[in-house]
Amino acid sequence: MDPTSARALPYIVPLLILALILRRNLRARTLKMERLWVYPAVLLLITASAMYNEPMPGLVSLVGFAVALGAGGVIGWYRGRLTRISIDPDTHAFTSQASIAGTLLLGVVFAARYSVKMAVTTGGALPFGGRVDVAGITDGLMLFAVAMMSVQRVEMYLRCQKLLTEARGGGVAA
Repeated sequence: MDPTSARALPYIVPLLILALILRRNLRARTLKMERLWVYPAVLLLITASAMYNEPMPGLVSLVGFAVALGAGGVIGWYRGRLTRISIDPDTHAFTSQASIAGTLLLGVVFAARYSVKMAVTTGGALPFGGRVDVAGITDGLMLFAVAMMSVQRVEMYLRCQKLLTEARGGGVAA
């Protein structure tokens, strides 16, 4: 492989993955309301196990973690709101379909992740002195993902509950 292709590969692979996610998300899929908690729970366990043996973070890292949790929650809420959920009035089976805007929001998150990665490729050295806390940044990104997925799933669960109540009550829900 020539050097130019080798340098471009780390950027092409995420773009291909994002294109596959976009393609997959544009199709309607069956949604199991009772299983919405599983993926956030797995992410939480992975994040907790990754952070368990690390030393207590400093004040700056804790503030960064709070910002990551808040930003993840806001983006997760938007992604959950932008997901189209419908219910079959007869079987009460749910289907969901991610919106283009929600999937593009995920693309922005990918871009931010790669921007952070590019910023710390110097081994954490900053041009004006000091060092970047790479472990703190990765922990913050994990917390961001946990918050985003958890809040998205809570939002979707609440919407499913509302649709189910309307369907059972005889109202038409879309």
